[in-house]
Amino acid sequence: MTAKQFLMAHNQSTHNIDCNAMLNDYLQQMKMGLSGQGSIPMIPTYLTDIDRSKIKGGKRILIDAGGTNFRSALGYFDEEGNVVLEKLQKTIMPASDRYLTKEEFYAQIASNIDYLAEEGDNVGFCFSYQVDMDRDVDGVVVNFSKEVKAPQVVGTRVGKETLLALKAHSDKNRGIVILNDTVATLLGGMASSKKQYSAYVGYIYGTGTNLCYIEDTANIAKVANLPQGKMLINTESGNYNGFAQGDFDKIVANATANPNGGLLEKMSSGKYLSDVIYQAFVQAQREGLFVENVEIAPFVTRDVSDFVVGKGVLNDLFTNQADKQFAMDICVDLIDRAAKIGAIINSGAVVASCTDKALPAAIVAEGTTFNKLVGFRSNFEKYLTQILGERGISYEIIQGEELNLVGTLMATMVLN
Repeated sequence: MTAKQFLMAHNQSTHNIDCNAMLNDYLQQMKMGLSGQGSIPMIPTYLTDIDRSKIKGGKRILIDAGGTNFRSALGYFDEEGNVVLEKLQKTIMPASDRYLTKEEFYAQIASNIDYLAEEGDNVGFCFSYQVDMDRDVDGVVVNFSKEVKAPQVVGTRVGKETLLALKAHSDKNRGIVILNDTVATLLGGMASSKKQYSAYVGYIYGTGTNLCYIEDTANIAKVANLPQGKMLINTESGNYNGFAQGDFDKIVANATANPNGGLLEKMSSGKYLSDVIYQAFVQAQREGLFVENVEIAPFVTRDVSDFVVGKGVLNDLFTNQADKQFAMDICVDLIDRAAKIGAIINSGAVVASCTDKALPAAIVAEGTTFNKLVGFRSNFEKYLTQILGERGISYEIIQGEELNLVGTLMATMVLN
């Protein structure tokens, strides 16, 4: 039995996924999400009609808070429309090392940006935790990932509380805009490029995965009385449940706190892909598909990347050449499958928002796994070219430095 046959028998192969059928289903669920149904949340950001024509002067305080890092800078557009970032600093995320009360949490944020308070006016805050956004581009914290220990902050308005805490350092009147990292990625690509595109997609493929794109407000049926225009949508695409889970996907998902949630992410993102591959190895061993009996311990996606280029712990684990090739073929197929999944959902966002097929679509791609997982990007582009090419759409992948902060600067253009 080949690795391909083994994976297909367990509904785990890239060959089990039909690009066109899944694209059609994904587009349908995007529409459902805009009406408050289906598995894709399609969260409105209330960031409307942002483009480079809206660029204004003035220096902004920029914050990027996520994971264990808290980054801040002063940002502005120069006379030629280029982004300038100054005084970039990085420190630890408040409450990532100890429990903080609500007051302590926001006081720490204000203290972290105190050095910018007199020079900067409005604030852009890329807050990469779950927030329920509102029309005033502020939002209520829904929850934190487990490393942030500030339970009293849940239910508070991030922007309002940040500005209140900042009053202890500066009397300036300011506005604030809240956005997440996927939205900031899209806007970072928009701010950095002076080229015209038919669509913009912000794509994160790292530990987790997510997409942002731009939608006509007329199609956002779940929100009443929106002004006519174009709004950025944080899709939370990792929740899409349309791809049929394979046997190993199910094992991985069932081991998580919420087995029925985040199914696309658990099939394909950097955090889970190595777990899926590990389960494939374990099952291949059970079925007697390895010549030698190897003792397989869990590993991470970085180890998979090393293995497919012939180095690292997995390369040392499989001493029999036939076993090594079989295991490597499993890795290559499942990386290809993850890339195909990523290409399908990106194609959905492009197809849904492309305004002019004479212009390329811009896919602003970020994430360590996107950049470092061997074979992912080449396969991702292969499928994008196939899917979009059949629909007469071209694309370009945009990357850049400090896109979260650059995009956060761009988001402040909605403020007066």
